[in-house]
Amino acid sequence: MRLLRKDARMSIRTEGHVTIDRPAAEVFEYLTHGEHLPEYIDDFEVVSHEQPGAPAQGHVYSYKMKRGAEGTFEWTEFRPNDKLAWSGPAVKQGPGSMRPSGWWELSEHDGHTHVTLVMTPEPGGLFTLLAPLMKRTMTKGNARALEKLKARLEGGSQPG
Repeated sequence: MRLLRKDARMSIRTEGHVTIDRPAAEVFEYLTHGEHLPEYIDDFEVVSHEQPGAPAQGHVYSYKMKRGAEGTFEWTEFRPNDKLAWSGPAVKQGPGSMRPSGWWELSEHDGHTHVTLVMTPEPGGLFTLLAPLMKRTMTKGNARALEKLKARLEGGSQPG
């Protein structure tokens, strides 16, 4: 039997895709405002931008999840109309923890934007053992989030 070394890191990887009938600049602008997350991701209760001004690489957001977990993340890669990545410190909840990380990739074709959402959180504690179940749950949640994002942006809601 092979045991994980204490310093070994495990991550969960989920990926989802959707095409939105909006230009990449509009989709990117909306995504950069982390405070919009509760509008399309069910698990978020509230997200706050912790710095003044327009979102940018290195900007930090604080969040509270509906199940009570609280933490922060920052934009670690910020390539307008192309890629937006985030990462944050591990958040402890009960017998486990989760370090958030992932990215959005955008590509525009004829005014439509293909959006890819990749999530790569790192579970810790008991969550490491639950990773396969958590991955299935996250995959379903991401599919819901992408459909809600599409409906929101195509429904005439103004980003920003």
